[in-house]
Amino acid sequence: MANYDAAQKNKRNSWYLLLAAVVVLLVLIAYLIGQLGGGSGSISGKKLRCIASQDVTVFGDRVLYYDGSTLFCLSSSGSELWKQSVGSGADFRASDKQVVVWSGNQVQILDRNGRSTYNDRISDNVQFAVVGSKYVAIVSGDNVSPTLTIKDLDGSLVDSESNNYTDLVILDCGFFGNGEYLWTTSLDVYGAVPETTLHTYKVGQMNTGDVSLGEPITYAVIYSGNYLNVINTRQLRQYNYRGTLNSTGTMLVYGWQLVSSTVTSGDPYLLFAPELQTDAAGTFSELRLLHGTSDSRYSLPDTCVGAAILGKRLYAFSGNSLYRADLNEQRFTALRLPVSGTVTDYLGITSDGVALLACGTDVWAVSLP
Repeated sequence: MANYDAAQKNKRNSWYLLLAAVVVLLVLIAYLIGQLGGGSGSISGKKLRCIASQDVTVFGDRVLYYDGSTLFCLSSSGSELWKQSVGSGADFRASDKQVVVWSGNQVQILDRNGRSTYNDRISDNVQFAVVGSKYVAIVSGDNVSPTLTIKDLDGSLVDSESNNYTDLVILDCGFFGNGEYLWTTSLDVYGAVPETTLHTYKVGQMNTGDVSLGEPITYAVIYSGNYLNVINTRQLRQYNYRGTLNSTGTMLVYGWQLVSSTVTSGDPYLLFAPELQTDAAGTFSELRLLHGTSDSRYSLPDTCVGAAILGKRLYAFSGNSLYRADLNEQRFTALRLPVSGTVTDYLGITSDGVALLACGTDVWAVSLP
């Protein structure tokens, strides 16, 4: 009898072990499916009617594109919301809620619904324009010694500046501080060495500051936490609205190229990829994330064509996969991208979490999990 009970006990133990092994195997399979993209989860994709060469641009939670004569606005799911005839040879820039369009010396301002709030000619041809929440900055005239004009969203003249840009080329500009301040970067083309200058303005008032940024070319300025984060090919530096340097906010970024950023009430999240990789092949396999004094490195599972930060999550896009990781983690989850063909470029991400990806000439809108 004792031998029988022992045999039965051993048999039950064997079944328990087998059941436990099956459970472990199922858990492992589920984990691998999640890691390797065997299931798509909440990810979905839709091919848009535009093509990649049509200046496809994020417009808040919407998408803009220009077909050579008409500016179209689509929802992030691809439905047409409005269109506006702007003529041939036009260019445009958008904020979250406004668009400025220019061609020659013609300037047009559109609101979120495609309604024109201003459409008229100015005295000189427009080099480029930038729109904020309250004003539009227009750079016009000759390439060297241009004029900077500020208008409100109805087109009324607010301010104009040319003396600060004698013998200079304006590289870029942008609004900050609730849209009440403006920064510009300009390049001295006649000096012994090329030198970039940062100007800051209170719109409608006198110049609030200017600072020499030196020889390295500044290519990004991001306002976050009361500081302008100025990024050039060598370092990141922080300045306040008067152009005063925050010495504790300087960091070396030589060899890294900014690919995405997210502003906060304090320090921004700044995402970089190796410069040689992004320049040579348009792909990269490493990322660097800066946030205040935090400096994190990520190794991607595959070479990627683009990366972005949305909220507290990092996304990277390879030819056929999406890699996702929380900012405080080093482990990526992989999901198969629901697109036809191979992803060749990343075009941007809407405020409602839809990535715009190019597959050759096709453009896909992919909702991010």
